[in-house]
Formats: sequence, structure tokens, C-alpha cells
Amino acid sequence: MAVAIVHYHLRPGGVTRVIEAQSRALTGAGIDHIILSGTPCRGRDDLPVRVIPALDYREKKPPVESSPLTGHLREVAATALGRPAELWHLHNPCLGKNIHFPDLVRGLSVSREPLVLHFHDFAEDGRPQNYQLLAKLKHLYPVAPHICYAFINSRDRDVLVNAGVPIENTALLPNAVIPPEVPKCLHREPGSPALVVYPVRGIRRKNIGEICLLAGLAPTGTEFAVTLAPENPQWQSIHNDWIRFAEEHRLRVQFGVVGTFEPRPGVASTFENWLAHATHLVTTSIAEGFGMAFLEPIALGKPLFGRDLPEITRDFKHHQLALGQLYDHLLVPVDWIDPAELSQRLEHALRTTYARYGEELSVNAMARARNALTRDGCLDFGALPEPLQRETATRAWREPGEVLVSRQGERQPAATWLAEALRTAAPASPPSSLDPYSVTRYADFLTGLYQDLRMCDPAAPRWLKKSKVLHQFLQPERFHFLRT
Repeated sequence: MAVAIVHYHLRPGGVTRVIEAQSRALTGAGIDHIILSGTPCRGRDDLPVRVIPALDYREKKPPVESSPLTGHLREVAATALGRPAELWHLHNPCLGKNIHFPDLVRGLSVSREPLVLHFHDFAEDGRPQNYQLLAKLKHLYPVAPHICYAFINSRDRDVLVNAGVPIENTALLPNAVIPPEVPKCLHREPGSPALVVYPVRGIRRKNIGEICLLAGLAPTGTEFAVTLAPENPQWQSIHNDWIRFAEEHRLRVQFGVVGTFEPRPGVASTFENWLAHATHLVTTSIAEGFGMAFLEPIALGKPLFGRDLPEITRDFKHHQLALGQLYDHLLVPVDWIDPAELSQRLEHALRTTYARYGEELSVNAMARARNALTRDGCLDFGALPEPLQRETATRAWREPGEVLVSRQGERQPAATWLAEALRTAAPASPPSSLDPYSVTRYADFLTGLYQDLRMCDPAAPRWLKKSKVLHQFLQPERFHFLRT
């Protein structure tokens, strides 16, 4: 079998790690493959990569009527493989990051070549700027026996099935867990303060304000660190606002520590060293794709605490994985927030979001969105916009008993819960429990998927109505300030 893997780029990030694992799995299975990318893979020269700059993010076509990209990819793949590709595996094909990709999806679908459309993210899910690139296209989501929609979680599969993709044309393909190699940490003195590391890039949806709130509620001496700063200038200003806020309130939290601050004196400020010296890992994100943040702590042997995302973690719990000390909501009294200001901010953000998707608000959309924010006289801190988070956090530190965590319907003071979580010294599950997410399992499933596709009878594709996919995501109850 000869496989062509296609993605916009191989810059560091979640999808690149998936492609690296995919290549490792195919190599182990003896399957010839080539990775076609708009950029080289930084720091790796052992992957079979061919760089095609036209694959990288691109919003405008050259001044020609149609894109020659599909034919060019076929030629490059055939040259690299020594024969034409027998199966194509496209990552994030409908994300709206490259104006050529819809032509590529259509060309491969119509030519009836076995095709895997692998979804990690969606333009319809909090990325209106991406969706605008796709808004006028009619053909985006093809359906045919030779096309498989692969998903990294059950939630995304449910979305596309509800939009009209037959479930027999879908597959759940969870990422393989390959933790970073970290050095052994030097011995910490018993009773020394905890070092809590949030191993993420501090973009908005990572909910950095919640880290600040937790830092102010934590036992004296507890240190928090966020590993990376955003690269996108749009998010850097918001990130810098949190840095100033933490400094103003003398919070024991550092931002962008990798390459900047040492986890301990004399220790290099590498990502691996920060993980090694962490006593605990934390997550406060309000949205994830696969949810590696919930599994890597187990692989690293570190305890995890923070915000649960049941849409994501239900797959992990299906495998009987205990993930750590996680809350469903971090609650503050509703009367801490001026209702008129909250409503004004909500209406503006909601109307703006819908307009950017070319949609109008329904009559009851505001009421539905407002009701989703309120929970029995409380608001979820993570559901608030950043200015209201800062206002609320300062009051929370004056009245910590009013801040509650909600876990499976039960509530307790957040400070009490946090102190208990920081006393936990072991991961919630042993590393052996991650076997369902091993590279071996990934390889078995991936190769089985490929074999099934090659044996199917191809047919002319039909196309989903794009609006059906959009309306699965664009619902008032799903609105979130930190995704605007």
C-alpha cells in the first residue's frame, strides 16, 4: 500500500504530533507513505516529508480560474513513493486555512480514490474568520463509500453524524499518547510548596484567568507556571493583560516560563525540565480537541487537577481511566456581576459571532445563551469574559468562601478542594492504563481502516448541506466568550 498524508504545515503543535505518530505507526507496519506539507518539520529529519509551499495557510488563490494543486500533489507523491498513491489521508481538510483545500477534497472525492478526512478542528466551531473562506462554497463535505471521516473524539463524530454523514462512513481515531521525555527531578524536600505547571500556550481558550484565580486561592507558597506565551499577536495583548494583573496582585504565577525562567536555580528553562520539576499539572481550558492534557499527566506520573470537559473526557472514562481531581464548574455568586453589563456584553458578542458566520440570531437566542450561563444562583467563572473575570477574581480573594467547585452535582468551597488536590502526590491512574492510546493500538486501527477503505466499492459522492454542520456548532447554549 502507498499512502499520501497531507497537512498545511508541520510546525510544532497537536496535529504535527499526530502526524509524527501516524508516520511512526505506518513505518512499523511496513506501509510506504509520504507526508506532503507546506513547511518542513522543525527538528526532525527522519520523517518522509516533501514540502509543497502551496499547502501552507493561504487565503487567496493565484489569478487563475482553478487550482493545479491536486495534480501537483499526485505527481510529487508518485515520485516519492515510486508509484501513485493508493490512499489519501487529509488532516483538517475543511478548516478554512487554505483556499485550495476544497478543490483538493473535491478532486480526490470525484476521482473515487480512497480518502480519509481526519478532523481535529472545525471552522464552524469558534473560528468564524476561517469559515468566511468557505462561506460561498457548495461542495465541502463529500459522502461516498470510499471516503471515511476520522475523528479524534466521539463528540465530533456525533456532530457530523447528526449533520448527515452515515455512521458507517466514520471512524473514531483517538491520538496516540507519546509523552515528552523528561529528566528525573531532583529530590524535593518533604512539605515544600507545590509547583503547579500548566503545559500549554496561553491562548484565550486556555482560560488563563482561572489560573490566576486558583493561584490566589491556593495555600501559601504554592507556585503556578504557564509554559508558553501565544505566538499570535491577537492573543498576546490579552495574555499580557493577565501578566500585569498577576503582578499587580502579587500572585505566585509566572507566564511563558519555557526559555525564560528556571524551574529551580541552576536548571535549564526547558519545557521538559518544567514538567520534570512540577509536583502537579493543571488544566483550566474551556475547549479542547482530543484532550491530551488529561492523559499526559498519567503518562508522566504526575497528579492532575482542574476543569473537566465531559464532551472530551467521556471517551477516556469509557476506558475506565481516572483522570484526577477535576471539577465541572468553578462557581461565583451571580450577584457579583452587574446583570446589565453581562447582558450587554453577551448580546454584543453573540450578535457579532453570528454575523461573522453570516447568520442572524433567532428570537430566543439571547435568553437561551443567558440561561446557559447561570447555574442555580451562580455563574461559572470560566464562562465570563476577561474583564469580568478580573473583577470577580479580586472579590473572590476577599470572600473565598463564596467560590465553589461543582463536581458531579456536589459543591464545596474551592479553596478547600484546592488544598486537598494539592495534597495528592500520585497520578489518578497508572501509566499502563493508557494502553488503548498506545502507538501499537493506533497502528492496528489505522492499518485496518486503510484496508477496509481499499476493499470498498467507490461511488460518485454526494455532498452534505454546509449549514447542517454549521448549525450543529452555532447554538446559543454553546456560546463562549473565550472563543470569540
